[in-house]
Parts: sequence; structure tokens; C-alpha cells
Amino acid sequence: MAFLEVKDIKKNFGKTEVLKGVSFSLENGEVLSIIGPSGNGKTTLLRCLNYLEFIDNGQVILNNNVIQDGETIKKLKEKDIRKQRLHFGMVFQNFNLFPQYTALKNVQLALSLMEKERAKNGQEPLHDNSPEEVAKDLLKRVGLEDKMNNYPCELSGGQCQRVAIARALALSPEILCFDEPTSALDPELTGEVLKVIKELKETTGMTMIIVTHEMEFAKNISDKVMFMADGKVEEFGTPEQVFSNPKSELTKQFLHSFLEGVE
Repeated sequence: MAFLEVKDIKKNFGKTEVLKGVSFSLENGEVLSIIGPSGNGKTTLLRCLNYLEFIDNGQVILNNNVIQDGETIKKLKEKDIRKQRLHFGMVFQNFNLFPQYTALKNVQLALSLMEKERAKNGQEPLHDNSPEEVAKDLLKRVGLEDKMNNYPCELSGGQCQRVAIARALALSPEILCFDEPTSALDPELTGEVLKVIKELKETTGMTMIIVTHEMEFAKNISDKVMFMADGKVEEFGTPEQVFSNPKSELTKQFLHSFLEGVE
């Protein structure tokens, strides 16, 4: 059985079907890039995986354990949702940092709260080191050793996104999700964020799901690529299969129009 299995995920907002039965699987350590036109369910899928939206149907199975089920999800208590949410880390396109806190505090905060809750419940700490030491190590990993005491307003967009990546890593998720991590950045800052993601893959072997419009990046970093259209998986395969030999006419049209736009 695969490390992650997503089975027939459906999500409606009122009468609007946003996800129409999305299914795919990933092995541990694989990187999946999700591509496709805007407004076709890519972000909603990530939000569902992270328990930021409740699915209406389907299952999410991680490491042989059902962590989401459309039939029971709305009956879960808040503490159960918080626990299940920890399987995934989320990096948002607009950073979502606390402006009143330094980079170090932004990374440290959620981990400090979690460690207090684990201690209260008689659980072992998530990390051997203190939350502050973990946060410092992660900021060093993303190249922000000299920016730890800066506030978000004192950082560039690329630096803020790297703080957001460190914050997501602090809770030791099994899968890290990125929702268009470079879309809010100027072109010259995009490269530094993509470099950090590439280094994460090379040094940690972490399973990642990346919604992106950076086609060259998706081609180079991914083990699998998924093209979504109209709330469905239109194409799924290796980068070579999807980019060089797509079977779906919609995939062909999207890649053709994208390449025309680049030119």
C-alpha cells in the first residue's frame, strides 16, 4: 500500500462542486507537483488534506491509517482535528505570519504551544531540544540565521516565505504542502524559495505536495505531476509522461497555452 492514498475526495461549497472525486497515491519521500488553470480545485484539495476544509466524501489514508473519512469527519471533536492536522504542514502563498512577532517567535510559537499540551497530556516532547533551539536551527536551515530577530515588515517576501517554511517544519509533519509558494513574490525572489524547497527534498527526503505555476521547477523537482481541471484529476504520471507525452487533450492545451504565454 502507498504511503499516502487519497480516495474519491469530493468537496462542495453550497451547490458548487469544487472537487469531483479526486484520487491519487504517493510513496514516502516522493514530491508531487499539482498544475493546472486557476479555479480548478488545487488549493481546495490542499486545504482539505490539512483539515482547513471538511471533505464531503472520500478518504485520506496515511501510512495504512485512515486519517480522514467523509462519513465521519464532521463528528470529530476539535482536539481530534488538531491531532489529525499535524500529519500535514502547510505553507501558504501569502505567508500568514504574525506581524507582531519576530521571525524566531513566528517559528517557535506553535511548537511551544504543542509541547505544553503534550506535557499536560503526559506525552514525550516532540523534539529533544527546546522550541527556541528548534526554531533557530530551522531558520539557519532556510538561510535566515541573521534575520531571526527581524519582524515580517523588515523582511523581503522571499524571506517571509522561508520563515513560513521553517514554521511548517517545526511541527515535524509527515507531508509538507505548498500552495503556490512563489505566487506572491517578485520574480527575482522566486528563485531563493524554490532553492530552499529543492534543498529540503535533497537533504530530508520529505514527502511534499506542491501547487505551482512554475512549470520548469515542477518538471525538475517532482517524482509525480498531477494536472487538475474542473475539479478532477485529468492527468497523473511522471514529469516526463505529463510534460513530454500527455494523453489528455486538456493537458496538451494547458501546456501549449502556458508555453505560448512564456514566449
